[in-house]
Amino acid sequence: MDLTMLPSLGVAGALVLVVAHLLSANHRLMTANRADRAEYLSALAARETAHAAELASVRTAHAAELAALRSRLTKLERRLGDLETELDAERDRRRAAEDAAAAARRGEPYPPPA
Repeated sequence: MDLTMLPSLGVAGALVLVVAHLLSANHRLMTANRADRAEYLSALAARETAHAAELASVRTAHAAELAALRSRLTKLERRLGDLETELDAERDRRRAAEDAAAAARRGEPYPPPA
């Protein structure tokens, strides 16, 4: 289009050209935005998938760690029970020995008559 014809178009013609240019620019912008949004959504979906996999891995590791800790706690509780039983037996033997020593100091036969 020749620019020398612009004065003969008038105000309406100039407005039509401006509107056409704006519509064209808007179309280019929307097309570019659509492509950018598609790339963004694709990257977001990939990141969500990676995050879900990472989260599953962390949950699995956490569950394994909890199982190991529960097993260790069970073993320690069993050992503590054994040690408590052994301590009680040792206290009973010590008390019996102290009673026997006290009876010997008093000159009484051990165990005392009931």
